[in-house]
Amino acid sequence: MKNMRSFEIAWALEKILKKLEVLDAKVSGMPQVSVQVSGRLNPTHTALLNLGGGTATQVSQVTGKSRAHESKILNELFAMGLVGRHREGQMQIFVPKIQHKNEPMETQSDITYPIIC
Repeated sequence: MKNMRSFEIAWALEKILKKLEVLDAKVSGMPQVSVQVSGRLNPTHTALLNLGGGTATQVSQVTGKSRAHESKILNELFAMGLVGRHREGQMQIFVPKIQHKNEPMETQSDITYPIIC
């Protein structure tokens, strides 16, 4: 009985792996969709992309807006999944998750994501 059980488990795992391979092939061939960053978020997002990452203070020096305002916008971008963040001591460091492609950072406001249903 024990051997029968391991055979069933091995068969089920093999079946799952085959389904994962099919899903992986489908996802990699999926069309891309562009997501527009709203006008008020775009200057902050563009500044962060140009910096390659940084604190709200560093972003505020580029945009000319207050640190508190940039911190609020960066946290909104984080909640939307457009930027990541981590701590280094007391500093909150924000890093862009998606790089724009084929256009200069100053003019690009579309971000490309795969469509996942």
